[in-house]
Amino acid sequence: MLIWWKGKFLHANDFSLDYEMFDEISKGLAYETLRTYNRIPFAAYKHYKRLERSVSFFNIALSFKFEEFLGILKEGVRHFDCESRIRVYVSVDSGEAFFVFSPLKIPNVEMGVDTKIASVRRIPTLSTPPNLKITGRTDIVLARREIKDCYDVILLGVNGEVCEGSFSNIFLVKEGRLITPSIETGILDGITRENVIKLADTLEIPVEERTVWVWELFEADEVFLTHTRVGIVPVRRLNEHLFFEEEPGPVSTTLMENFEPFVLNLEENWVGI
Repeated sequence: MLIWWKGKFLHANDFSLDYEMFDEISKGLAYETLRTYNRIPFAAYKHYKRLERSVSFFNIALSFKFEEFLGILKEGVRHFDCESRIRVYVSVDSGEAFFVFSPLKIPNVEMGVDTKIASVRRIPTLSTPPNLKITGRTDIVLARREIKDCYDVILLGVNGEVCEGSFSNIFLVKEGRLITPSIETGILDGITRENVIKLADTLEIPVEERTVWVWELFEADEVFLTHTRVGIVPVRRLNEHLFFEEEPGPVSTTLMENFEPFVLNLEENWVGI
């Protein structure tokens, strides 16, 4: 693990937390999680703009421009001879940031994963904006304690509408149509989610972005999750409901097979690189 802090790269054992920094962290940190493809940071500009948006809720600006952000990312991943996972944290007090680099570990999800509905409901939009990515969100913290043997848990809104996982977005397939909760439902605008919608369009798979009710998940033909580290994750089981036994459904499989070539060739994912 490698950490960038105040202009220096440090190994984790050399990094210490002083009281001033602890005090800032206790107020919450805006954050983004990135990964590399071919050792190049994926969608760096999109992640930067989301980070900028998160700190803007606190009426502060980032302490670095995109070019510096990208430079730190590129320098950090050079220290690894494999793909990297990068977490960027920004103080909502000062705007100062630190970057954490580690080897990217991708679980084998091809045969599907188990999920369940969380008992915790998503915080209403008027209480905490869904597009504010900040550590310590109580709904996310409490929901993640329920994951246990599952891959992720699905949070519902206060009225029972489907929102998202604790670290993922969710899609369902019904009669060949791809359906996902709309941004207006109160979800984070996931970058992988956005890429999947654009990929589906190129494959002429119809897409609906709308309010999705929990009962629709159990009547779906297929369900899958999306997030930065893995991409597309087929859901084998939701609570006690089994979607497939041997392999994911045809729409999920088609999207999984085409996902990486698509994101690698979509120019907007590589702005500034």
